[in-house]
Amino acid sequence: MMHRDRMKPKYALEDYIYEMESRSLEPSADPEDLDVYAQLQLKEKDLILAAELGKALLEKNEELSRQNEKIAEDYSQKVENWVTSQQIQRCKLHHSK
Repeated sequence: MMHRDRMKPKYALEDYIYEMESRSLEPSADPEDLDVYAQLQLKEKDLILAAELGKALLEKNEELSRQNEKIAEDYSQKVENWVTSQQIQRCKLHHSK
């Protein structure tokens, strides 16, 4: 079984969005003109696309959350380093008097 982070989505999030937008711009046949089987196929395709889009959005959200956490950790470390250097400078200044 592949590790989840190594798995690549079938499409990029932008591809799903493009496909959804393209579908909304297509001239759609009146559902009443389609037979039941064709209507079911359209609904199934919509359902699969929606599920894939939801999965892609969830994966993007997880990626952004990891990036946000890393940025917060890096910032905290920089602040901690700065505070430490300020304390060292104060000690040196105090002991030099």
